[in-house]
Amino acid sequence: MLGRGLGYSVTSHAHILMGKTVAVIGTNVRALRGVLELSRTAQQVYLIATDVTGMTPLIRSLNRRDNVEVLEGYQVKEIIGAFQVGELLLERDGQTRTLGVDAAFVDLGLKPNSDMVKGMTQVQLSEDGFIRIDERNATTQPGMFAAGDVTTGFGEQLLIALGEGARAAMGAYDYLLSQPIIGDEPALPHD
Repeated sequence: MLGRGLGYSVTSHAHILMGKTVAVIGTNVRALRGVLELSRTAQQVYLIATDVTGMTPLIRSLNRRDNVEVLEGYQVKEIIGAFQVGELLLERDGQTRTLGVDAAFVDLGLKPNSDMVKGMTQVQLSEDGFIRIDERNATTQPGMFAAGDVTTGFGEQLLIALGEGARAAMGAYDYLLSQPIIGDEPALPHD
């Protein structure tokens, strides 16, 4: 069903869902942003979440939207449709519920592919395994820079990753320029 009503990026598809019924599966910040974005134009938006805790500004905003229904504790058991997503079969505590939807987005979070740096003792990772970077995309390992979805940088969009890549390249260039050149010791005075 991927590409036929099932997707992973609300931002890429929200503009074509005006007046439609949409479900977002997940509780991370990106999923909550997606629900809020969809709620501006979609007829009905369902947030299917195992747990919605806390009163962050995004959750408070969700609770004020008339066309958003939070289905806490539900899990998607089946996506139903012959050629396109048409319904979701949900389950909670042994009870099932069927939702008619035009589209569904899965956003359960990203798992960073940071295995290549896990053995490097100076590279700090977040508790979720993302590479920690500063405002110039430098890691905690001197001379190492990172960009994109593997980092703790803001957002998980291609254009953001491209910009971060350019910033990381400039940071790496500045770092290299600041390093002494091997064999470039000051000349000794001649007799």
